[in-house]
Amino acid sequence: MSQPTHPVTVRVMEKDYRIVCPAEEQGMLLRTAEYLNDEMAEIRRTSKVLSTERIAVLAALNITRQLLEGRELELPDDLENGELAGRIDRLLTAMEQH
Repeated sequence: MSQPTHPVTVRVMEKDYRIVCPAEEQGMLLRTAEYLNDEMAEIRRTSKVLSTERIAVLAALNITRQLLEGRELELPDDLENGELAGRIDRLLTAMEQH
């Protein structure tokens, strides 16, 4: 039998999102959305990035990096940090052009 779900409204970058999740996960969803909002707000404050989409991608990359570092995972040996940063920047630039 599936767990009952309930709608929860979270606010990220001054926009509301209605998300359905199990009642026991609502607290975690709210904390997660707050963390994401804080990360995105910090990027907006400290960079020239204007696009919400680009801010979201940068926040996702930052959070993923934090997760990977916390789990002591490493990038493949053939990728230097500068090379990875260049790849990410090229991907973000391409996204903004479309």
